[in-house]
Amino acid sequence: MMRVTLLCGLLVGCATLPDTGSTAQTPARANADPVLIPLDTVLAEAARPSRAQAAEGAMQSRAAGLARRGIPAPGTGDLAERGRKLRERAEALRAIPL
Repeated sequence: MMRVTLLCGLLVGCATLPDTGSTAQTPARANADPVLIPLDTVLAEAARPSRAQAAEGAMQSRAAGLARRGIPAPGTGDLAERGRKLRERAEALRAIPL
């Protein structure tokens, strides 16, 4: 392990690194400064209710409606039995008018 560490150290010490002078900084300095926006705008947008919350409520109410119709939730267990139950559930879901 010590030999590997020493060998890696020697290889890194002998490596020729590219010049990192002003070539990368010159194009970056030519760009304009970024436009800053007030923090209040960002915070107000973060506090705004998202569309996902409304969609979540709609999905939960739809799930409750399906549960009231007697369609069982998928379960776990034997894979063949689970496949049969999923096919039955899919058939029951297909029968519901949209």
